[in-house]
Amino acid sequence: MKFLWIDGIKVEVSEKDKTLVDTIRNAKKSITAPCYRTLRQFGTCNSCLIEIDGEMKLACGNRPVCDESIILNRNDLIEERKKKVKAFKKHKEMMEKYL
Repeated sequence: MKFLWIDGIKVEVSEKDKTLVDTIRNAKKSITAPCYRTLRQFGTCNSCLIEIDGEMKLACGNRPVCDESIILNRNDLIEERKKKVKAFKKHKEMMEKYL
């Protein structure tokens, strides 16, 4: 079995997890990622911002790595994700006018 750490908690990584969004959701943790499956046609929302081993990254663009340390729930990350969701929502509404 493979494991990684999310907010200091050891989490199992499934072989089916293609990205960290999958791993985080399978661990019953919440992560904002509206474009991940359903709204990709409108582009990337960049709202799945996390910190991996001290570096800001997008969960949708990173595969789970054994023993990796991920910060998900920290105030600055949460606030930044909220801003990115608002910007994506505005972008989506604008793009829907052209469909």
